Amino acid sequence: MTATIERRGRWAKVGAIFARDRRVALSYPGNFALSWASIIVEVVVAWYISRLVNRPVDSGGVVMTYFQYLAINSAFLRFQTIALNSFAESIRDAQLTGTLEMLLATPTRLPTLVLSSGLWSFTLTVLQTLVFLLIAIPFGLDLSRIDALTAVVFLVLTVAAVSPLGVLAAALAMVIKKTGPVEWISNSSAMLFGGVYIPLAKLPVALQVIGWCLPITHALNGFRAAIAGVPLSKAAPDAIWLLVASIILMPLSLWLFSRAVDKARVDGTLSMY
Repeated sequence: MTATIERRGRWAKVGAIFARDRRVALSYPGNFALSWASIIVEVVVAWYISRLVNRPVDSGGVVMTYFQYLAINSAFLRFQTIALNSFAESIRDAQLTGTLEMLLATPTRLPTLVLSSGLWSFTLTVLQTLVFLLIAIPFGLDLSRIDALTAVVFLVLTVAAVSPLGVLAAALAMVIKKTGPVEWISNSSAMLFGGVYIPLAKLPVALQVIGWCLPITHALNGFRAAIAGVPLSKAAPDAIWLLVASIILMPLSLWLFSRAVDKARVDGTLSMY
C-alpha cells in the first residue's frame, strides 16, 4: 500500500514538472512559434545541400538518396541536441528564479527531479520530428516503407542513450553554473564522426572508430534503417549498442549529478547563479 502511494506521488511530481515546463514554453509564444518555423528552413537547407551532392548514399547496406539520408539525420539529431539543452536549462532556470533550493528541499528523489525536467522537451521534439518528416515528403523523402516497430524501439533507446549527456551537462551547470564543453563536444563529434553529413564508411578507419563510440551514430543508423523498412532483427546490433550504453551511462550520469548537488550544498552555492 505504501509503495503504491509513493509511486502515485512520484508520478504526480513528474506530471507537475511536465506541466510547469509546458507553461513556461508556451508563455513565450514568439520563441515557440519560431521553433516550429525553423523546421521549414532546415528541410529547405537539406534539400539544397542534397542538390549539390545529387548522388545515392549507401547507408549500412541501405541505398537512399542523399536528401533522404540528410533529412533523416537532421530530423533525429534533434534528440541529442534537446538532451544536451533541456536538463541543463531546467537547472539553470531553477537557479535563476531561486526555486532550485526549494525543489531540492522537498522529498523528491534526484533522478525523478532531473529526468522529469526533460520530459516536456522530448515530447515536443517527437512532435517536431514528425512534422519535419512530413514537410520533407514533398521534397523527396520516402516514408512508404517505414518499419514502425524499428522506429519506436530506436526512439526509446535513443532517448535513453543520449539523456545521460544532458544529465552530465546539468551536473556541470549545478557546480560551475555553465554546461562547459559537453554540448560543444557532443554536437561537433556528431557532425564530424556521427554520420550526419558523411556516411561513416567514407571516413578514415581511425575516425570510424571514434564514430562507432558515439551513441548518435547508432541512433541514426537505426532511424535510417526504420525509414527504409528494415526489420528490427537486422538493426539489432545498433539497438543492442544503445541499450548497453544507456544501462552503463544513465546510472553513472545520475551518480555524478547527485555528487554535484552534494558539492553545491556543501559550498552553499545552490541558490547562486
